[in-house]
Amino acid sequence: MFAILTKIFNYLQSTGVLAAGIAFILAVWKAALPLAKAHAKTAQEKSLLTAIEGLVARYAQVAALSKQDRFDAVLNDALTFASDHGYTWAKSELVKGLIESIYQEYKSAGKDVAPVATTPSSDVVKDEPEAVVPSTTENADTTANTSKPDSTDTVESDGASDIAKLEGEVEK
Repeated sequence: MFAILTKIFNYLQSTGVLAAGIAFILAVWKAALPLAKAHAKTAQEKSLLTAIEGLVARYAQVAALSKQDRFDAVLNDALTFASDHGYTWAKSELVKGLIESIYQEYKSAGKDVAPVATTPSSDVVKDEPEAVVPSTTENADTTANTSKPDSTDTVESDGASDIAKLEGEVEK
């Protein structure tokens, strides 16, 4: 068996097929390696962009944070995501630019961005409306019953009509 393998190796070496095969493999390796690295980086970029889009969408709905706090939270989470996945090329300045462009795209798409909740300082007096006391006349029933019929504020239901209404909706 060993003698057969030696004869095959000597034949391939003497005809130059072995050298050509090795050169071909090295050439393919040198050409394919940069393509594979570029493909891997493209996949990483897509993954990072998807993560940033999700983070922007999540933090855009938090009204308790200021705009700068939202940006900082997205930046912190995006950099954590990049470092957890080994994206060494994702530097802070690059991620900041990506976050800003994705946020602007998010706003221009008409998606809901929660306004920043402002809390008054302690020296501001809150202006509260005066409480309306219903009169005791016959019109009291009409003024007190001005809410919408499907409002959850009314408690004047015996439950049977609600169940019948829901059964009717289910049958549709």
